[in-house]
Order: sequence, then structure tokens, then C-alpha cells
Amino acid sequence: MNSQAQSHLFWGINSPLTTLTGSGLLIIASGRISFALVCGMALIWVYVFSLCAAKLGKLPPPGRAPALLFLSALGACIFFVVLWILNPILALESSFFIFLSPVVFTASRLCERVWDFDMAEGLSQAVTEALILGILILGLSLIREPLGFGSVSVPGLDSIRFIQEEPLRILQASSGALIILGYGIAVYRYFRNRYTNSEDD
Repeated sequence: MNSQAQSHLFWGINSPLTTLTGSGLLIIASGRISFALVCGMALIWVYVFSLCAAKLGKLPPPGRAPALLFLSALGACIFFVVLWILNPILALESSFFIFLSPVVFTASRLCERVWDFDMAEGLSQAVTEALILGILILGLSLIREPLGFGSVSVPGLDSIRFIQEEPLRILQASSGALIILGYGIAVYRYFRNRYTNSEDD
């Protein structure tokens, strides 16, 4: 595999889809479409806030890891407070995976990979990685909620039910999410292998 294939944001070895450090977050937040949207916004905010604060603070390498964990937790708290002001009920319902966002950010080791980049390039990488993970969570929720609950939810509004019966109840559970995730990973790896093989040719 050449260097271009390795560094690719979607197919490369550092892609959020390859590492899936946020697989627990993905399963928890994809239960409802409204949760997935809030989680995606929280991820983007935490990634951008933490990277900007770390870059502006010029953190030294020895104390960088605990400082990044603190900054990402602070970013998650700020996001939670703003959401609480806008909609306290939604903030309480979303609190668990909002506070998982710093863990996902720290596990991704984004700052280590982009520390030598300029601010614009680093922010572009941060937004792209958070966006890929957020879209993956949203895509899974678009399967789980309509088929599992027979409804569609929007942040701040009641769920819109379009089917009285719950067609595929198993998708509501974590086991159903794992089944969908397994099929999704298999399809992703198939296309990734085709992409990397074409890059090597």
C-alpha cells in the first residue's frame, strides 16, 4: 500500500472507519436520529475546540495527553451547557454520549498526527474525521429508528410515528446495531481492499 492510500481520510489506516475507536459511542448514539444529530454536532465541536485550544496553548509534549483530555472534557461540558440552555430535556437524554466524545477524541490521537500541520490544515482534518464518524452514526440511526421503532425523531420535537407496529424490534437493541455494524464493516473492508489494490497497481 503506498503512502497516498495510507493517508487517505476515508480508506487510510488512520480513518475513523478503520480504527472504529468510537464503536461504543456509535451503538449508543444511533438509537434515535435526534441523538445521532446531537452526537455528530458534539463530536465536531469537541474535535475543533480541543485542537484549537491545544494549538493556541502550544502544549509541551510531556503534558500534552492529560491536557488534551482536560480540554476535550471542557469542550464537552461547554456543549452540554449550551444544549441545556436551549433544550434541557434533550441535554439530559444526550448527556451520556456527549461526555463520551472526549474519550473518542483522545483515543483517535488526532493531535499527535496533525501537531506539525498549520492551523487550517489541522482543523480541516479534525472536522473531516469528526464528520465521518458523525455521518456513520447518523446512517446507522436512519436504519435503526425507522425499522426498529417505526418513527423518525427530530431534535427538540416529538417523534413522528409512521408505523404503529414495530417491524424489526431487534434493531432497537444493541445486538441489532452490532449486526448492522458487522455488515457495514464487511462492505467497507471490501471496497477499501479494492481501493488500495487499485492504488498499488
